[in-house]
Amino acid sequence: MTKKTVLHVVESLNFGGVESHIRTIALNTQETAFEHNICVIAEGGAIADELIAAKCPIVVLRERSKIPSLGAILALIKEIRSRRPSIIHCHGAEANFHGLIAGRICGVQVCLAEEIGIPQHSRKAQMVFFCVYRLADAVVAVSEGVKKRLIDLREVRPERVHVLLNPTQMQSERDQPELSDRFRLGFVGRLEKVKNPLALIQAAALLRERGLAVQLTIVGDGSQRGLLDDAVKLLDLESVVDLVGFDPQPFDRLSNVDLYIQPSISEGFGLALVEAMSAGIPVLATPVGGTPEIVIDCENGWLLSGTDPTAIADGIERCAVLSPETLDTIGRNGRKSVFCRFSSATYFAACDAFYARLLLERST
Repeated sequence: MTKKTVLHVVESLNFGGVESHIRTIALNTQETAFEHNICVIAEGGAIADELIAAKCPIVVLRERSKIPSLGAILALIKEIRSRRPSIIHCHGAEANFHGLIAGRICGVQVCLAEEIGIPQHSRKAQMVFFCVYRLADAVVAVSEGVKKRLIDLREVRPERVHVLLNPTQMQSERDQPELSDRFRLGFVGRLEKVKNPLALIQAAALLRERGLAVQLTIVGDGSQRGLLDDAVKLLDLESVVDLVGFDPQPFDRLSNVDLYIQPSISEGFGLALVEAMSAGIPVLATPVGGTPEIVIDCENGWLLSGTDPTAIADGIERCAVLSPETLDTIGRNGRKSVFCRFSSATYFAACDAFYARLLLERST
């Protein structure tokens, strides 16, 4: 029997949480009953290049994605009419806006929006997305925290929001890290204000002042890269902080860290956090968005008291005095807690059932 097609619409596919989500979908389609195609509105990027090389069904439209973009809508209409999907699944604000309009114009059977973060919408944006989400058969939230925020903003009625936990590319369990005279810290993510990497660097400076020798490895790239380079120089942390840039296999860089840090100001889900936990790395994270749904304090990781440099430094210092055995136990607990819950197989089982139910409802 021919599989029904799902067209996933995203703004870009360079690096980040939604990009990793789409990558996991595209590279694990043997686990799903649907055919999954990818449509990128704007530019491609590292993940798009990888999927193209792997001969995944992906198209990059190279249209302007800023809301509103008539060019994006027209290009999406053309692509939808060519591929004739049964479902269009849009991920993120720009994709939701343009993809839902195009999907409805083309008469796609099921149109889905997905909110990938904790929205911080102005009153005007709330009104816009209240109207846009009315075009969707359902709105997907990547965590209960995201769902609550959408409902609090009154952009979507509670019964129309469905939580689908993101799939994560599970990491191999790492070997026991080598001993070091420094407490080694790691972070993976976009170098953007919302991810709070500057506060993490400032926390490293505070720890040095307190007499704690640390080594911080930051993997990722983004608009704050120059700011972070300047901060490292200004704080005289060249021997403490290693800004390694983007790496398609970031956790290969962190195999020997003692603690993974997620200092985000806002976080819809936290894919890199789950990936770190899946490798058995103990984690310390800010209690924002969907993170408390993943990390149970002192059981499978630790939660910080805040997002400022002092709170981050205090949390790291508390972990640094723990024995290697305690750190290892928390790391193993973290791996056990995420390994099945966030696997691609678990995601596709839930997603396929969700798609099938909506298709049935739309056909009756």
